[in-house]
This record gives sequence, structure tokens and C-alpha cells, in this order.
Amino acid sequence: MARKPRITKAQMTHICDLLCDGKSLTSICDNDSTLPSWRTFLRHVKEDETAYEQYRTARTLQCEVMRDAIIDLVEKPLPTDPKLAMAEVQRRRLEADHKDKHIRQMQPSGLRNKPEDTQNGSGKVTLIWGNAHVETT
Repeated sequence: MARKPRITKAQMTHICDLLCDGKSLTSICDNDSTLPSWRTFLRHVKEDETAYEQYRTARTLQCEVMRDAIIDLVEKPLPTDPKLAMAEVQRRRLEADHKDKHIRQMQPSGLRNKPEDTQNGSGKVTLIWGNAHVETT
């Protein structure tokens, strides 16, 4: 007998849409009594390959929203008081650094989640022409 899914497709789509909007999973599930708990959601994602792919896509898109949030944060005007301005710069730097680290962890292979879209960072250039093979650093 097949097990009943923990989460309906409509709930899964709704949660993923809210993740794409930049909301956190815990706040989504804790603030809506019609949705399962975030633990139940993550168990479902862990057990169901289709749900995992949908979740990964939502988290990848969430990183794009976070990139925009960093841009907005940096471009926002500072207070006119010099002391408040310095404090705000430090706060913004902390927030931007945290979001940037989160983005790099959640989206290591870029928006399309394909390793060939990222640079390997080796600094090597390989040229192959006919039988000749040249590698430089």
C-alpha cells in the first residue's frame, strides 16, 4: 500500500513560491496553520525526488532575490548624522556579507545549477590544436 504524501502538491507549490519571494521556511510554516511544520516539509523534500527538485529551484531563485536585496541595501541613502551613518554602514556590511555567504552556499553552481556555469578557479588555460597540447597558468 502506497503511503499518503505528507504534503500536497498545492502546499508544496505555495511554500516554494513564498521561498522564491525571499521568505524563510520557518516563518512560512510557523505563520500559516494550513501548512505543515517546517520539519515535516523538509522530511518530505528529503524523501521525494520531485519535491527536492522543486525545493532546490525555489532556493536557487531565492538567492537571486537576495542578490537584489544586497544591491538595494548598498544603494539606499545613509543617515545625515555621521555617527549614525558609520553605524549603518557597519550594519549593512554585516547584512550584505551574511547574505552573500548564504548565496554562495545555496547556489554554488549558479542560477541554472550547472557546474559548467561556474569558473573552476584553477587559473589554467588549456589550448588544444590538432596534436599539440599547451597548458599555461
